[in-house]
Amino acid sequence: MSSVSSTTAASTTGVSSASAAQQVTQLFLQVLMAELTHQDPTNATDPTAMVTQLAEMTQVDETVQASQATQLQTALGLVGKSVTYLDPTSGASTQGTVSGVGVASQSLTLTINGASIPFGNLSSIP
Repeated sequence: MSSVSSTTAASTTGVSSASAAQQVTQLFLQVLMAELTHQDPTNATDPTAMVTQLAEMTQVDETVQASQATQLQTALGLVGKSVTYLDPTSGASTQGTVSGVGVASQSLTLTINGASIPFGNLSSIP
């Protein structure tokens, strides 16, 4: 069962949205329940291993939340500053001043030149 938690932990690398973290947690719990449902009663899973995996999952969730908090703090610090970003509609590298920060569809956005730009589209802060 340890390979399940390793795979789950590896798949969360770089996850930045709350919905993705929730999906990973739900997937982990579904796999755990399937294992418990189909395990051989004469050869049950070691409860210590299950507790370890749950602790690992909690640690992954806390890491995702810390990453989100860091991104939000960074975004708030950009308000009033000039940035370079990739325009989501044209694909062109564009400069503008950040005038606001928001969360849309569980992802962090910046208001730049009156448009809502995904935080991940930032390319530099001159």
